[in-house]
Amino acid sequence: MIPSVSFSHVRKSWQQVTALQNFTLDIARGELVALVGSSGCGKSTLLRMLIGLEAVSQGEICVNGEPVTGIGKERGIVFQEPRLFPWLNVLDNVMLGLADEKISRAEKRQRAQQMLARVQLTDFADALPSQLSGGMAQRVAIARGLIAQPQILMLDEPFSALDALTRHTLQQELLHIHRSAGTTTLLVTHDVEEAVTLADRVVVLSPRPGKIREVVTLSLSHPRQRDNAHFTAACRQIRTAITSA
Repeated sequence: MIPSVSFSHVRKSWQQVTALQNFTLDIARGELVALVGSSGCGKSTLLRMLIGLEAVSQGEICVNGEPVTGIGKERGIVFQEPRLFPWLNVLDNVMLGLADEKISRAEKRQRAQQMLARVQLTDFADALPSQLSGGMAQRVAIARGLIAQPQILMLDEPFSALDALTRHTLQQELLHIHRSAGTTTLLVTHDVEEAVTLADRVVVLSPRPGKIREVVTLSLSHPRQRDNAHFTAACRQIRTAITSA
């Protein structure tokens, strides 16, 4: 079966700096893969190349067997920063995620309202981004990224600005959407517990230039309990891989 996403010997360099080197990984359709590693190891760069915002220096990235040559509507991304349009209210910012969908504005509005309810922002539909806290703005960005249910969803530290309770709620919502829609998901995170909570596999990258140091496959059933001995052991294995020389 053709992988949903395939990285083949990918290298990314800028002048004298090599961010990634010989990165090779296949991601199956419907799989959730987390990327972890120290800052600067190329995790976010991988997402930017997969979404089509940056070109590879060497190697190839394929989606459904076809090389990535630019942005495609089958791929969606949620960045670490909200990147909302300041002149649009919350509802309209979320509706932008449906810009390429051939449906009526009324249906777009209904779907956006449903997504705002999922991220607990119904009461702020008419608010402008300047009226939101940082965490609320990030929830709007997450809603916008999820609303179109892309085949491949990329998330770059999407929950880092949220409080613990909201983070847990949105982690479970992401997992629900991922599993119900069969979305192939690639998550960048510095939170090892978050990676083990959500992922089918955790890919540990070495410091720059980023290479795959270890791939940890997780067979724990959902919902995963953080006080479970197997959960704790997986976290320990990943932390050891991140910090090893």
